[in-house]
Amino acid sequence: MTSSKIKSAKGISLISLVITIMILMILANIIIYNVKDDIKLGNLAEMQNDIDILREKVSSYYVQNGKLPASINYTNIESIKATGVISEAVDTGRFLVIDLSALENLTLNRGKDFEKVKEDPENANSYTDLYIINETSHNIFYVAGIVIDGDVFYTDYTSNNIDTVPVNLRYVENVRIPDGFYYLRGTKEEGIRIKSDDDTEEYEWVQQEEKISEIPEDVEIARNEEEDFIESVNAYQGYYKSVNPSQEYARSVRTSKVMYLKMENHSPVYDREGRYRDKNGQTAYIPQGFSVSNIAGEDTIHQGLVVKDQNQNEWVWIEVPKSIYTTAKSSEDYENIQKDMQTYASGYQDNNCMDNWYDKEQHGFENSNQYNEWKNNMLKSVYEKGGFYIGRYEVGTDIARTSNSPTEATPIIQADAYPYNYVTCEQAQMLAKSLATEGNTTSLMFGIQWDLVLKDIEVKGAKTQSELKANSTTWGNYLNSSFDVTKKKVQYANSPATKINWAWIDNKFTKSNLSDVLLTTGATNRNKVLNIYDLAGNVWEWTLEGTNDTGKPCSVRSGSSHDAGDTYAVSQRFKDVSTDANYSLGFRSVLY
Repeated sequence: MTSSKIKSAKGISLISLVITIMILMILANIIIYNVKDDIKLGNLAEMQNDIDILREKVSSYYVQNGKLPASINYTNIESIKATGVISEAVDTGRFLVIDLSALENLTLNRGKDFEKVKEDPENANSYTDLYIINETSHNIFYVAGIVIDGDVFYTDYTSNNIDTVPVNLRYVENVRIPDGFYYLRGTKEEGIRIKSDDDTEEYEWVQQEEKISEIPEDVEIARNEEEDFIESVNAYQGYYKSVNPSQEYARSVRTSKVMYLKMENHSPVYDREGRYRDKNGQTAYIPQGFSVSNIAGEDTIHQGLVVKDQNQNEWVWIEVPKSIYTTAKSSEDYENIQKDMQTYASGYQDNNCMDNWYDKEQHGFENSNQYNEWKNNMLKSVYEKGGFYIGRYEVGTDIARTSNSPTEATPIIQADAYPYNYVTCEQAQMLAKSLATEGNTTSLMFGIQWDLVLKDIEVKGAKTQSELKANSTTWGNYLNSSFDVTKKKVQYANSPATKINWAWIDNKFTKSNLSDVLLTTGATNRNKVLNIYDLAGNVWEWTLEGTNDTGKPCSVRSGSSHDAGDTYAVSQRFKDVSTDANYSLGFRSVLY
């Protein structure tokens, strides 16, 4: 009975058992791999969360203290560089270990090696479980990185988005925090409170929407500072008022001790190249040795950021957004960089003119290779830095020029200079190149740069496309324009084509319609756009752009005082031989 029952029982075959085991192993592996993936992604999310927290904490610390919570150098960054998340244009300063102990109420998932580095700063590079920060851009990186399927992540963005912005100035709701003070609390509406670094003085911001012409009744200020105070209040729309005025002020009729924002013309000189952040959060590249204008209207990118080099020459930032590059893949993808720029500024292109070298006439280059190398360097620089600088004024000199003047006078880009005219294209290029400071390149504008300037003016709403392409009479010094000049340092010359007699303006000079009048640089604000003077009219400006006319292969732009603004709008070209030199031919330089 038992034997027959055993024989008739149904069992599991060996093949079925093997298949079942294999299926179970596959399912187990899938589960294991999914768990591993979840762990990797979780690690990445933790790192990104850490950086997000650190960014907020560091930003608050910087606003309050005017410095970063970091001082220990860290140079072991080659692995991070290799992934392309460190920007040559933005992350230009040193990398420092973030002092986690300086940040209050901080809880992080990583960064445990900081305590070791704090005890052993000389060997900081031997530790990797650290968060470091770039002193210029304030971008944050996790040194050890998070590995996922062979890719290593060191921060919370990728190489496609490395133009994150730095902080150079301290603002709370667009109100400047003076040096030597830190933010305490409050808003602009209720009164921003600040305190001195030594904790002895406390001030509150007084918003002043309406312009003032007299000192407020409750304000005590030295008589020799009254004009400066009024100018500052009107420029910055407010001032700081002492919370606890001293006894000497309390006994006065005017009881409040005040502090106003000094109208310093320029920031301190940048001791290394970096990024400037204006009060609107927009940024611009600043070369080493340059200072930024602090004058209201000249200190923001949208209105035309003005900087000054060590030779006192002034330049204006032209923004070329990274978003325009849809085909260019790198800073050395020159052909596609130029194509993307041309697409962006397509409204100002001319198919009869192009940035090509021509050998019939000289324009400062020995051959096409030299020209193309120069152009490629420009394209790379503009791509990496997000723009370039244009001379605020036409290039000028201290001495009025004639047809017999040699090209030995020092070129300057400053107000109230005589236009540097009577130069050939080649001479203009040599002079433009001489304006460079260490680490920078200066030259005449390529055609694409001129177009990018016009596009920037259009995008920022400073002029319409019609005013740039069809008729520039209303904002340029042309034959058919009329306007008043009231600046007393200005000089003018009537009928300069036949006789240049420069005359000082004693009170007011009116330039009448159909009169050819040459002006010194920056003569009137009427002829200014985005803080760039005389871009339309005054003198034609040599460029490095070529034309399709073998007899007149050089392109000049701007129009001049003897041309009509509705005939030669600022975007249009005039074909010329590069050996021409007369009173109406000058030039402007760019810096990149």
